Amino acid sequence: MKLFRYRKPSLKTLLGVTKVKRRIKKATGISAVQSLSPSRVKQKIKYNIGYNKPIFKHTRELSKGKVPSLLGWFSKLFK
Repeated sequence: MKLFRYRKPSLKTLLGVTKVKRRIKKATGISAVQSLSPSRVKQKIKYNIGYNKPIFKHTRELSKGKVPSLLGWFSKLFK
């Protein structure tokens, strides 16, 4: 255990309330249901397709009108 911490623990953490809440959520399956929200499903699909790969990022930047300059910085093509 560290002698000095960056932040002091909250009262709930010291009493174990947080740990109990997490166990209940995991046991009831609430977290599994929450992961089925539309925005999370959309995010998972994009990740599986590879939406955040460098080639797709570059393509999106080019479609917005950003082109690399000499030093590699991006600047607007049309302002």
